[in-house]
Amino acid sequence: MRKTSFHTAAGILCLVAVLHVCSGNAPAHPAGANNWHLNSPLQARLNANLVCKVHVTSVRDAGLVPCDFSLGAHKVMRRVATAQVVSVVAGECPGHIRIVFDFPPNDAFPWGLPIGRLFTEIRAGEACLLFLRGSGEDYRLHRIRSKARVIPSPVTYDLGDDPLLRLLAEFWAGLSADDQQVRLQAAEELGYIGDALMEQLGPFHDGDEPERSRRIAQGLRQGRDVIRQTRSDENFVVRATAVTSSFALGDPPSLDQAMEVMLADPNRFTAAESRAEYGIRDFSVPALQKRLLETMDATTRRALRGLDDGRRIRRIGSHPGPYRGVPGFPYAKFFRMALPLAPVRQDPEMRQAIANVIWIRYEQASLPEMIGLLDDDELAIRRTAVSALNKCVNGKFSNAWDRRTFYGLDRAAGKTGQIAEMPLEQRLADYERYERQYIAYWQEWWQRNREKFEHEDSSEAAMLPEG
Repeated sequence: MRKTSFHTAAGILCLVAVLHVCSGNAPAHPAGANNWHLNSPLQARLNANLVCKVHVTSVRDAGLVPCDFSLGAHKVMRRVATAQVVSVVAGECPGHIRIVFDFPPNDAFPWGLPIGRLFTEIRAGEACLLFLRGSGEDYRLHRIRSKARVIPSPVTYDLGDDPLLRLLAEFWAGLSADDQQVRLQAAEELGYIGDALMEQLGPFHDGDEPERSRRIAQGLRQGRDVIRQTRSDENFVVRATAVTSSFALGDPPSLDQAMEVMLADPNRFTAAESRAEYGIRDFSVPALQKRLLETMDATTRRALRGLDDGRRIRRIGSHPGPYRGVPGFPYAKFFRMALPLAPVRQDPEMRQAIANVIWIRYEQASLPEMIGLLDDDELAIRRTAVSALNKCVNGKFSNAWDRRTFYGLDRAAGKTGQIAEMPLEQRLADYERYERQYIAYWQEWWQRNREKFEHEDSSEAAMLPEG
């Protein structure tokens, strides 16, 4: 059984030559190439017992079989591929394997959209990274999100046997590929891998696996180095995807790089053009803009650890506590520039993502934006703004009735005199009941105090390791 990542030196040289030729001749095919937004760490952990890079040597039809997700009598073609294993990311397998997968016989299969986009296909001559289930020589390729585009040649796994770090090495190498689709997949997957590595990073001198944390930190440094370069890629979609992945990796893009995504004309790359090029609409300008804001929201909800010692990073200053976000990125300036843009004004989900980050970080530099969001059309966004104001503004500027009501403080909690918090449902109902008073209170407060905060420095709060 094979666990190593490499063949003999002679075998590698022969295989590399074959892979480059075959990969270059493989046709581009959006249909069946639905392996975007793969989230390779998640697929490797939950949906595969073998992750390996292969060169597909042949594919043959094995007959029609019932479709496993169609309620009708529709059938799909079962296909059997043979593949030579280039390297193994996770699991064990022989040097040659057989892969079974299903694919519709034609695009008219039973819905109006090309059905091939709902399946993953592999073709003879293709080099790819596969997420498989099975044993011995026979493995099964799942219908969706089971394949990634990678460079065809073997990659050195110099950070050890950890599957996450091997995946990082594969996609790190993919960023230097001439094939734009390989670079795009690599830029996207490095974000998913970076986020997974950030979750597993721990203190170097505590716990059971300090050495693993050191390797993870080294991998994150390498990932940040290459994503930083990719933010200048010649292709706009690759650049925009790299900016988004930078937040997952914890490496700050510049304000100009983030604003290039937000300022892009929706007609620069439309949903129809994205579907024609990539098989899905999700790389259109509007989709890239929304994904950037949603990723910024998601990455402010995790703990941040330093790569020098693996300890949590905390803020110091007027609002001490866990640091939220990516150090060095000017969130307040970015939101001040992004909120007035037409795509944001027209999309409540994008405004909600911004409001969420403002609430999580509650910087005084974002007070003008909190006040502006009090006029939003969406109740949930207005409520988020009120909550952010309550978190951000010092008690001496706030009024006791407002804080007691909003936070659900109930002094009738018992004879001990302790203050209990209302359940979430009750707090939400309380806000809706008193919303006009809350908004009027904060708008009046702003008129009295705006000069103290309008010119607040939006530079990053000072940070220090937890210790």
